[in-house]
Amino acid sequence: MTGPTDRPTREDVTTVEIPRVPADPAPVQPPPPPSGFWRELSGALALGLLVLALVVLGVQVLDWTQGMPGAGLFAVVAHFACAIGALLLQRQADRRRGPQAGLAVLLVWVLTGVVVWFFWWA
Repeated sequence: MTGPTDRPTREDVTTVEIPRVPADPAPVQPPPPPSGFWRELSGALALGLLVLALVVLGVQVLDWTQGMPGAGLFAVVAHFACAIGALLLQRQADRRRGPQAGLAVLLVWVLTGVVVWFFWWA
């Protein structure tokens, strides 16, 4: 910088403090994610249905390559439909509380029962 470094004088201005808003005595924190044995077990069932659907698809493709009929396209699609439905219901169960979460857990159990009953036991 060239030139004189003296600045012109200016009037003294007093600083005015902005009043502070007192902090809330207890900040609101989101509740911890709900957990519980039944909710975790239904999550395991939903994931198990997805793994089962992938296994059924793999066996069906293997059967088709060997020239055998396999379980059939209906069984594969039904396994995937129930698995996706169970995963979506489990997602709702993990994000909700109360009766809505309980209903979602119950419906995961129902979908698992439907798949096991109609495609594995009957």
